[in-house]
Amino acid sequence: MESGVKETTKRADYWRQYFDETTAKQSDAKRQAMTITSDGVRLHLDVYEQSDRSAPTLLFNHGGGGYSRLFVPVALALYERGYTVVLPDQRGQGYSEGDRSDFTVGELARNVADAAAWARARYSGRLFLLGASVGSGLAYQAAALGAPVDALILHNLYEFGSERDALAVSRFAGLAKVPGVVTLSRWLTGLGAALLPRLKVPFGLLGRFEQMVDERDTRFYPIWKADPLPIKAVSLRYLQSTFTTPPPIPLEQNRLPALVINPTRDRMVAPAVTRRNYDRLGGAKTYAEIPVGHWATDAAFVQEYVGLLDDFMRRHAG
Repeated sequence: MESGVKETTKRADYWRQYFDETTAKQSDAKRQAMTITSDGVRLHLDVYEQSDRSAPTLLFNHGGGGYSRLFVPVALALYERGYTVVLPDQRGQGYSEGDRSDFTVGELARNVADAAAWARARYSGRLFLLGASVGSGLAYQAAALGAPVDALILHNLYEFGSERDALAVSRFAGLAKVPGVVTLSRWLTGLGAALLPRLKVPFGLLGRFEQMVDERDTRFYPIWKADPLPIKAVSLRYLQSTFTTPPPIPLEQNRLPALVINPTRDRMVAPAVTRRNYDRLGGAKTYAEIPVGHWATDAAFVQEYVGLLDDFMRRHAG
């Protein structure tokens, strides 16, 4: 029993390896752990809450292979600027409950929408929804489902239900240029999901995770690779849903103010994917490029990134 407790504690505290002791302690002092229930699953939320419930609130939705505790420096910097920051862990990921490989785009999007509804009920200020990486597609999906948010911040912009993007965000993006491969991939994924919906595919085989950060950041990836909390596999049912779950409101019909951030040194997913989807996006929109990889962790990036977010949210403060 004692070894089991130690192992659980080790898993729960692994996130500290990403940061220096001062940053981790600052997070401990300001972070609250909360839970909500969505689609029958208990979701974990890290909450950096201002005493003023009318403060503007940012709901930060992580990408595949991520979880709330990876974004401590961004959350702390925004908190210091007066924002309440809510970071939910998607179902089956991070500290949330749920199957650690079997979920669908629709389920994940409903979870994001429920987290937004929880934040809207708790706080009276403007509510912004940020999605990063594949979380950008989930954030847009949640907004299209009716999540009660005032504006969107999309770090990358990928569209679920688009055969083109389903391959473009994977390590098989190059195959999309071969005539018929996209349609064939959708058909094969659908067949596999029909026969063996919960068959697990190693998550690391699907994306170029070894290129998640650019060559200037040598510390992050080895720590992330050994992290016990990110998902390690996904089901064929999930893969099928990436091809077959378009947002109920197409990008062209979006009406929410949106900031789209495109990392120009991204070697994991081509920046051209985000640019193409930004050009399709309707509504009042702002485009920003940032010279980093798919993600970055250094202090200069955090300062520039938070500055972009802060500027957009202040301009849409209502």
